[in-house]
Amino acid sequence: MRARFVLIASSILALCASATYGEPLRYRGEYTYGHEVNIFCPAINSQCYWLSADTPGHVREKLKKLAAPSTSKPYEPICVVIEAEIDRETRRDGFAADYDGLITVTHLFGVCNETDIVTDGDLQHHRWILESINGEAVDVDALEGRIPELDFGEQMHVSGNSGCNRFSGRASLHDRYIRFGQLISTLMTCSPAQNEIEYIIQQVLAGSKIKIRINNNDLLLDENDVSLRYQLQDWIE
Repeated sequence: MRARFVLIASSILALCASATYGEPLRYRGEYTYGHEVNIFCPAINSQCYWLSADTPGHVREKLKKLAAPSTSKPYEPICVVIEAEIDRETRRDGFAADYDGLITVTHLFGVCNETDIVTDGDLQHHRWILESINGEAVDVDALEGRIPELDFGEQMHVSGNSGCNRFSGRASLHDRYIRFGQLISTLMTCSPAQNEIEYIIQQVLAGSKIKIRINNNDLLLDENDVSLRYQLQDWIE
C-alpha cells in the first residue's frame, strides 16, 4: 500500500498550486507588550508584526497576562508559541506603521520552554536525515548512498528521499501531529534493501495521525508501531 503517493516514471513534477498566503501557521518567536509596543517577531525571520485588532480579546488578554510575570523590566520580550495569520498588505497607521505588517493571533500555545508543540518555523528551511527506524540505525551502505531525508521549505512544502525515490508535496501541522498531503514521487528501479526502507517510510508518511516531536536536533515521527528518527543536517553553502 502506498497511499497518497503518486508515482511518476520520470523526474518529480512541480506542484501546480502554490500555497495560500495569509492562512494560519504556527510560529515560535518573541512577544513584546508595553504602552507603545504590542508586537510579535517570529524566530524564522528578522521581521516584526503589530498585533492586529482582529486578534480575539481572550487571546490578547492571555498574551498580556503571560508577559507580565515573565518579564522583569518594561518592553522585555518573552518567547511564545502561537498560531497566527500575517498580513503585510493592509495599510497601517500609528505605531503599527513602524513594523512589517499585522499579525492576527488565533491561538496561544504557551511559553516556548513549557510546550512541546512543533511549529512550522521549527521545520522550515531545515533538512533532516534518517538515522534510525524503531531504534535500529539505518544501513547507509545498503542504500547505496540514497539516504532518506526530509527537506522543508516555505509554506511547509516538503521534498525528500524515501530510500530510493525522491518525492515532493506539502505538509501541515495539527495539534501534536503532522500530515503529509499527496506526495508526488519518482519511479526508479531500487534494490531489495532500498525497497524495504522505502516501504516503511511511505507507510509512515501516508498515515493520518503521525505524532511529531523535536528533541534537540532530532526529529521524531511516530505512526502506529513505527518510529522514525531523523537528525538535523542542514545544507552547507
